Amino acid sequence: MSSSLTSSRRSLVGRRTGPQWLLVPLLALLIAGLLPAPVRAQFLASRHTALAQPERAVQQQQTLKRTLLELETAHRVHFVYEAALLEDVYVSRELPTSDDLEKQLTELLLPLKLAFKRINAHLYVIRPAEETLLPRLEHSPFYTPVATRKARTAFPIRAELHRPRAFVVSGQVVDDLGETLPGVSVVLKGTTVGTSTDIEGKYTLSLPSGNGTLVFSSVGFLPQEVAINNQTQISVTLETDTRSLDEVVVIGYGTSTKRELTGAVASVKPEEFNPGPVTDAMQLVQGKVAGLSVTRTNGGDPTGGFEVRLRGASSISADQAPLVVVDGIPGGNLATIAPEDIESIDILKDGSAAAIYGTRGTNGVILVTTKKGKKGSTQVDYSSRFFTESTLRKVEVLSADEYREIKRRYETTHPDVAASMTDYGQNTDWYDEITRTPFSHIQNLSLSGGAENTSYRMSFFYVDQEGVLLNSKNREYRVNLNLNQDALNDRLHFNVQLGLANYNRNPVDYNAVRQVIQRNPTEPVYNEDGSLTEYIGAWQYDNPVGVLTERTRDDGGTRIYGNLGANFDITKSLQVGVLGGIQANRQLNGYYQPSYSLPQETAGSSGQASRYAEVRNVQTLETTLRWDRQWTNHNLNMVAGYSFQEFTNEGFEAQNTNFLSDMLGYNDLGSGTWLQDGRASMSSFKDNSRLVGFFGRLAYNFQGKYFLSASIRREGSTKFGANNKWGTFPALSGAWDLTKEGFMSSLGRLSFLKLRAGYGVTGNQGLPPYLSLTRLGQGGYFFYQGQFIPSVQPISNPNPNLKWETKHEWNVGIDWALTGNRVSGTVDAYVRDTRDLLHEYDVPVPPNLFPTTWSNVGSLRNSGIEFTLNVTPVQKADFTWDIAFNADYRWNKLLSLSNEYYKLEYRNVGDIGSPGISAWTHQYREGAPLGIIHGLVYEGLDENGEWIFRDYNPRTGEADGIIDINDRADIGNGIPDFYAGLTNTFKYKQWDLSVMARGMFGHQIINAKRIWHENPKFLPRNIMKSAMDTPLWDDPEFSSYYVEDGDFVKIDNITLGYNFPFRNIAWLKNGRLYATVTNAFLFTGYSGVDPELAIGGLEPGHDNRFDYPSTRTYTLGFNVSF
Repeated sequence: MSSSLTSSRRSLVGRRTGPQWLLVPLLALLIAGLLPAPVRAQFLASRHTALAQPERAVQQQQTLKRTLLELETAHRVHFVYEAALLEDVYVSRELPTSDDLEKQLTELLLPLKLAFKRINAHLYVIRPAEETLLPRLEHSPFYTPVATRKARTAFPIRAELHRPRAFVVSGQVVDDLGETLPGVSVVLKGTTVGTSTDIEGKYTLSLPSGNGTLVFSSVGFLPQEVAINNQTQISVTLETDTRSLDEVVVIGYGTSTKRELTGAVASVKPEEFNPGPVTDAMQLVQGKVAGLSVTRTNGGDPTGGFEVRLRGASSISADQAPLVVVDGIPGGNLATIAPEDIESIDILKDGSAAAIYGTRGTNGVILVTTKKGKKGSTQVDYSSRFFTESTLRKVEVLSADEYREIKRRYETTHPDVAASMTDYGQNTDWYDEITRTPFSHIQNLSLSGGAENTSYRMSFFYVDQEGVLLNSKNREYRVNLNLNQDALNDRLHFNVQLGLANYNRNPVDYNAVRQVIQRNPTEPVYNEDGSLTEYIGAWQYDNPVGVLTERTRDDGGTRIYGNLGANFDITKSLQVGVLGGIQANRQLNGYYQPSYSLPQETAGSSGQASRYAEVRNVQTLETTLRWDRQWTNHNLNMVAGYSFQEFTNEGFEAQNTNFLSDMLGYNDLGSGTWLQDGRASMSSFKDNSRLVGFFGRLAYNFQGKYFLSASIRREGSTKFGANNKWGTFPALSGAWDLTKEGFMSSLGRLSFLKLRAGYGVTGNQGLPPYLSLTRLGQGGYFFYQGQFIPSVQPISNPNPNLKWETKHEWNVGIDWALTGNRVSGTVDAYVRDTRDLLHEYDVPVPPNLFPTTWSNVGSLRNSGIEFTLNVTPVQKADFTWDIAFNADYRWNKLLSLSNEYYKLEYRNVGDIGSPGISAWTHQYREGAPLGIIHGLVYEGLDENGEWIFRDYNPRTGEADGIIDINDRADIGNGIPDFYAGLTNTFKYKQWDLSVMARGMFGHQIINAKRIWHENPKFLPRNIMKSAMDTPLWDDPEFSSYYVEDGDFVKIDNITLGYNFPFRNIAWLKNGRLYATVTNAFLFTGYSGVDPELAIGGLEPGHDNRFDYPSTRTYTLGFNVSF
């Protein structure tokens, strides 16, 4: 018997021996029957198992504390308990099988006569159970009894469990307005002992003693520490955390904080960026910033780009895109940077903020700051995204069976049309023939780290993207290096940035989409011999498969940049800096149309080839001197500098036709016969311009509540006339932080309130060089002495008074936040007057040499209101819900187009093209907004299905019985007047879900596809299904019949992700797996494919018949850091 007991004792205790006499009272209890029968049975069962497998019992045991730690990690919760309560208690290593935390806790603690209390979703208190009898254990295989030290067992002695607590403290927590705060964490500093406040802000906490420090913390408030000092009542007031207002924001030639900003500046950080298959940095902020419109203008074309507009139109002829500044280099190329390398994107929206960039600040400034290495061990970040696409919507056309049905119907009603319709016996879905399910991926790898005086970051970005249309694709890689070196006891700082990007793209002819709509669905794709089905002589009737597969388009290029910067701290307050940069872009395109393609067969030629090459170089030098001084209640910051940039652009193009063979494509351009015949075309070009500027800015604040900023830039450009090469661009702005005023205490829950106002003058020089000079170009040929001699002729008139446009902008704004910063926002209102508009005017010849002249005439007003609202409805440790909303309303008016020398009341622009009236689609004129759609007013159809248009001449106010261009009127506007973006972000433990929606409202769209394909008179070519829903039987005319409301809302980005903590793997920092759907859902009354169109230029809202299909993208990605 003694042998059995010894063996049992060893198997139960194992290496954790403890006092051997602990078994005596335990066995006595068992023998005497003092324990309930089920407990004895469980104990004997455990003993039997231990006797059979002595070593396994030891290996499967661990402390209860360790098990609770594992549960904390798995469920992202925190357990609070008295340390002595769990001392030397061991349990099985195997966790309970249930996935529910509270079921796990019940199974784990109940056999140990312990219980738990749920304080909130992320905090639990472990305490002794209130029952006086030990629980039943036969259903708890998790428990293994263990002998332990200090007379402790897995069956704690009842008296020991109910020993009195050493010290109890209680109190209440309120905010700085005296309102109670529930859910505040109250923890004994340096321990895991803690609790949280209830709905009334009250708490009670048991402590080992009356010593130590309590830490009170809650999201949105500053943490507070209070020494206990044997106090039993401790109540505290938490102050609102306004540290977010001290976040650094990049401004022109410097930085500021959100609190100190006096202008309209928006900042977007990486955690707010749009996820998904991003290749262009502007995709990151799409729908995120009030006043900023980022529009994909080419559907889902992988070789397409984005139109970026800030606060609407500010010009009618010059460039409307914002200036992009990358790491201090104006005009930096975002196409050389991986989206993962971007640290922040800051947008200078108003004139006072952008004026320091002078002639290029009119359209706003986008400041992009890239990531830099941090000192320490090397960190490796790798991200991978795999994605595919599907068509968002497509034009519904007649199927083969519907085409045959129409043919049978028309044999009675329109026999001539039916006779022209041929049934070839096939059932071809032409759209399916030119589309595919693409597979694409993006990879990004970065390494960063550094030593005491050196830091570095290197990255490699690669994208291989296919489009839904056959042969459309984009392959690209980008390599970047960012190196920082400190010297002279950290007084001298060097920065070197190098980048290389290479791309190879295959753009396709959008005409294929048009051919899909009109192609006879009963035709086969291929002839019996395998060649494509074509009809030589048919007008603009190509096999769409041939359009995409027979013709070769290769666009390739290389972008290189290098920046070298140095900053020297002369004193603690005075710093001098210099930054030099070089950008070199090389582009080489090739095109070949083989001899067997339809256009070549139609033309009777054998092959057509062309090459295009272009080189663009930019050299930049920026020098700055900064001085910063603080004393008592004053803070003064000044910056002054010099800026120089030189732009060189040159290239050539050559085209030839009639080659002996198609084998070499565009790589044997000289062998075409047109070169010998003098019919080959060739051209070349080169231009150069320089920009020189001197600038300065002064920023002052008094007591941290009154802020003033003033800047000025004096700049000269070689693009303008001899009399106006230099311009001056001043700005002045101020802000008042009312939070610091005493009367703010009476404003309730407002924790931050700042008023801003500013005025600034900026310029626009977004035109080609040499427009102020007389330029000569190639003229015609004249016969002289038996041969034709080429000539030159003027292609522009001189204007020595030509100068940049100037924009005068007034902006007022309010920044505000409520207590706890759970609700915050901004409101901005602005008026922008662009004066001296650059425009091309008709002039008489003679006395002029050319029929048009560029001049500065007219003015344009653009006004708007912007709103930003950020709300956190729920914020707990394991669940957070954030809402970010932005909206802006814009309107514009062309104030003038004339002066004493140049007169222009209106101008018609745009073109639908034949069939129909070959006339304009848009008109801009004095006293009216830009974007006006101008056409005939549709009033119905007569009994024969022919048009009825309004007969009204707006100029005479009378009907004249004739429908012509004089009856045209304003029938819409292609520029939206209201824009909105909404992002909801949900975080639950390791999971997160974000849904971003955006919309545009208040505009109209010309549906050109309906003009061309929604008319039965176009049979025998195929037509849209909607053509059969109308009695229309007339030649197409452009009118309000084809103008539709363009309002839309897109659920643009849905991302579900899971973050892996990897807490127990030292070499693995974190990981993330996510799935994203972009362009997920579209809500609109527009009948076309996609109502999201370009809003810039003079012809907005024109949905062309040639376009790349819009797509929905499905992405699976992961990020991992080592």
